[in-house]
This record gives sequence, structure tokens and C-alpha cells, in this order.
Amino acid sequence: MRYAALADVHGNLEALTAVLDALASERIDQYVCVGDVVGYGADPAACLERVQALRAVIVGGNHDLACAGRLDLGWFNDAARAALVWTREQLSVAELDGLRRLPLTQTVGPLTLVHSMLRRPERFEYLMDLAQAVDTLTACRTAICLIGHTHLPCFIEYDLDERRVLRVLTAAQELVRVAFAMGDGARRALLNPGSVGQPRDGDPRASCAVIDSERGECAIRRVPYDIASAQRKIRDAGLPTLLADRLVVGR
Repeated sequence: MRYAALADVHGNLEALTAVLDALASERIDQYVCVGDVVGYGADPAACLERVQALRAVIVGGNHDLACAGRLDLGWFNDAARAALVWTREQLSVAELDGLRRLPLTQTVGPLTLVHSMLRRPERFEYLMDLAQAVDTLTACRTAICLIGHTHLPCFIEYDLDERRVLRVLTAAQELVRVAFAMGDGARRALLNPGSVGQPRDGDPRASCAVIDSERGECAIRRVPYDIASAQRKIRDAGLPTLLADRLVVGR
């Protein structure tokens, strides 16, 4: 099976469209999304429609659930909160109900999907250090745990029997192709595909991942898109200008 992993689309239709166009030339059997389809960007409804049309398996992110009333807006900074209030007004009752019903975790073949950390997904903690990664990987029951939330692509491999981290990959050149022995029951991998709609690793191109379970490999794909159009829509909508400015620098 070949899986395409999306994360943190954040209402950026230009980025999502470019990613899906790039993936159209690949043999993708199943799309998955680890949350935050909406929030920040100017096209929440269109992005929801595109992701749902893929028959993607989706888990809820903090922005998705906040829009649906399952997470308090006080959890967010001023710019994010303003964007969430605006986003709620753009979505239909049916769309908000769909967000409300999103599960926090899902399992798809060799993949476990969660937006943040696996052991307490409802807290939406940012997975930023190895101790947190190990905690998530020891709780995972499949070969790979897919996460989002930080908007930073990475691959971390852990051996359950030896209780040690085997690899930590964050550099772009390391993530172009990563081999992983999915048949080894003692090994777990954590993969963050990076953000489709608001990258924060200094590369403004949209980010996603392709996972081939038969070959035992995964790859981070970076895709250029029309950033200027996405920025113009954000400004025209009256959303905080920070949300437009940061797209061009990828921070």
C-alpha cells in the first residue's frame, strides 16, 4: 500500500491544491490526514471539501475541534483565536458537526494517526523532545505513528526491545527517502509529514509525506505553490496579517 500523509492544511487551498496535483502522478492507495484542516487560512470550507473528496482517514486537530466547540478558544494566541472565530462563521452547520465528530486517533494498516502525542491526545501537547517521542512510540501498536501539530517534518526510529532511539532525522536531504523495516515488530517510527498550509521549518514550500508499506520506505515531499494568492486571500478576509506574512518565510 502507498499512503499519502497530509497534516496542518490550515485552510490554505493554494498549498493543498499544489500538493494534490503533485501526488496525482504517484500511485496513492489511501490518503490520511492528521488534523488541522482548518484554521489560519482563508479557504476552510474548500479545504474540507477537497480532503473529504479524497476519502481520507482524518483525525481531529486542535483547530478543527476548537472550531467545532470541543476546545476552548482561550487555549490559542490572539491571531489563532481571531482566525478561529472567523473560520466558524465560514462553515456550515454540517461542516462544523463533521469537525466535532472527528476522532482523536485512528489506525490505518501500519499507521497510527494522531495530531499531537498519542498517550494523551486531548491535551494537544507539542512533541518537541526525544522523551516525548519515546513516550508516544511506546504507546503505539503499529509500525509508524503519524503526527502533526508542530509543522516540522521529522522521522524518529525507536527499538522497543533495546529501549533506545536508533535515528533522528530532521534535515531535508535526510528525509527525501527513509528506509524502514516495517516487518520488525520491535521497531517503531514516528513521522511528522510537515505542514501543507503553514510550514515552520524555514522552507515555505508545502510539505507532505508518501509512505510505501511494501517497500518499507517513506519520503517527505516539498511542493511550491502560489503563496502570493494565499496571502492576498488572508488579507482580503481581514484575518491577522501575521498569518499572511509568515507564509513567505516558512516560520
